[in-house]
Amino acid sequence: MTPQLPDELTPPRPRRRLEVRSADGTRLAVEVHGPERAPTVVLAHGWTCRATFWTPVVRRLRVDMRVVTYDQRGHGGSERPRAAGITPDALADDMRAVLEATVAPDRQAVVVGHSMGAMTLVALAGRHPDVLRRCVVAGLLASTGVDELAGRLDLVTLPGQMAGLVPDHVLRTVQFLTRGGLADARLLRTLPKALARSVVKHITLSGTASADQTAFATDIIRSCPPETHHEFAKLLQRLDLSDSVPALTVPTMIVVGTVDRLTPAWHAHRLAEMLPNGLGVIEVPDVGHLTPIQAPDTITAAVHRLAEEYLPNPTDAQRRAG
Repeated sequence: MTPQLPDELTPPRPRRRLEVRSADGTRLAVEVHGPERAPTVVLAHGWTCRATFWTPVVRRLRVDMRVVTYDQRGHGGSERPRAAGITPDALADDMRAVLEATVAPDRQAVVVGHSMGAMTLVALAGRHPDVLRRCVVAGLLASTGVDELAGRLDLVTLPGQMAGLVPDHVLRTVQFLTRGGLADARLLRTLPKALARSVVKHITLSGTASADQTAFATDIIRSCPPETHHEFAKLLQRLDLSDSVPALTVPTMIVVGTVDRLTPAWHAHRLAEMLPNGLGVIEVPDVGHLTPIQAPDTITAAVHRLAEEYLPNPTDAQRRAG
């Protein structure tokens, strides 16, 4: 019997659920948490995850913010499109549909994206600058990059004293097998649970992650449909959104863990230099790629800071949290 996760990692019941249709008709599952008239934050998750990935952050933000989460196409409760519908433009169209359905015409929102969700915000800026101006007041990009996502991974790092003792072909084989643990849905699903958790912890978290955080992340990633897993892996391997970064003109903050193996900190710093209205990079010590799971307080504080600074009439609670 699987032990019950603590409250922090137990998804809260949303105040409202709705279905939104994207430009190509794909159905998207959307949830709304928190007070209806509070400032709005929209959360977009990354590859192989789903809206419940944001649970630790939602539990913190829903106290004084209206929190919108949605399942990216093919993930969670959203409809899985054909392979031709898995593109950066389609993800941008999905975010546009969610924003237009959940952000009132006279309001704006802080938009937070993690990994592929952050790439989605960049894609939105390039494809729908009018929607960005109308609906988004500020952005937070967590653990992400916009190109070179597969070519410079360092998923297996050996201690310095061993670096020259292991043949290159052996290192390449270990890299391939470790990467396969995440990129190959069939392999990840067939691994014993304990081994799958070890692989997920090594690649997406860090040594400081708790057993509960590791179990939570592993269950989410292993629940991703295999077809979605594979098709989006192919998309990310060839993705290049660098031309869209200058279009992300809203004030934008970046968060990255110092031991992020999937989108290392050099991605964040290069991206910060490219942003026209960047607010700098927050590096979270000893945290891996899944910052919303390992560092929810950092994400929450950053959202409150953006809401307080850029949304009109912040609540007293936001002032205190900032």
